[in-house]
Amino acid sequence: MTPRGAGRTSSCSSVDAAVRLRHAESYLVVADLVLDQSDDPMLALTSVAGSLAVLAGIAAADAACCAALGRRARGQGHDEAIPLARTIQPDGEAMARDLARLLALKDDAQYVVLVLSPARA
Repeated sequence: MTPRGAGRTSSCSSVDAAVRLRHAESYLVVADLVLDQSDDPMLALTSVAGSLAVLAGIAAADAACCAALGRRARGQGHDEAIPLARTIQPDGEAMARDLARLLALKDDAQYVVLVLSPARA
């Protein structure tokens, strides 16, 4: 059972952590490839790269939580991973802050009709 207010979690292993870390790294590789092509004004590639960066952060948070805690967030919203990441020692507070910053970008990158700037992506 998870502590009250911590959100739903599921157990995971070091193998799961390694898989999620590979996912995170893969998202970042593709985000870099996409950003290298972002000068085409007819495409919203910076938003795609930003979306991939967000997915990388989510996967990295899963990997860190699996490795350090043996569980990861499985709730309705990705923001439920923030308090869980915060409990990782020694750098959970910084990880939680970085994850929150990425998740704040998610809506703009994935659902807003404006294109992200290259710097924001």
